[in-house]
Amino acid sequence: MKSKERAQVLVIVTILLVVLMLLFAVIVDGGHLMIQNHQIGRVADAASKAGMVVVGDRMVTQAVWRQSEAAMRPPCIPDAGYGAPGAACTATPQPQDIPAWLTDEDRAALVSPAMQTPVAAAVLEYAEHNGAAPSSPNMCEVTVTYPFDYQPGDKNLRLRVHLHCHVAILLTGLLGQDQVGISAEGEQSLPQRK
Repeated sequence: MKSKERAQVLVIVTILLVVLMLLFAVIVDGGHLMIQNHQIGRVADAASKAGMVVVGDRMVTQAVWRQSEAAMRPPCIPDAGYGAPGAACTATPQPQDIPAWLTDEDRAALVSPAMQTPVAAAVLEYAEHNGAAPSSPNMCEVTVTYPFDYQPGDKNLRLRVHLHCHVAILLTGLLGQDQVGISAEGEQSLPQRK
């Protein structure tokens, strides 16, 4: 009778060990996926910021150029003391009000293909530097959309970065699945007009 009981206990313990190992695998993989999802989300957000830095630098360069042009013009005297009717001065924007200095030509240059290329390059460089690139262990696909959902009269320029990464899962590979796809998006905007 004792050998029958031992055999039953052995079967029950074996089944419980398998169940516990599967539960452990789900817990470990779940935690790993949460960490990876958070990290990929942060990389997408920061990569979109890196792309917008390129746009902001160009915007400031354009505004400084317009400010320099304005500084070279002679000062405005509304009627030059001669009582010219209807003479008026055009107010210049505050120096720190960058969007107010931009012309429509400047805004068109900010969304041109010549600007899209360095923006995308900055995003890809940042993503690669932070482990989210096609050559990374996670084999990430990076999609850069700049300008995102843009119309010429829009107040803001928007940039969207979409990352889709394949994350290796550790223990549940025993169930036949080695990787899981995780996606994240980062979006930034910058005012281009008042």
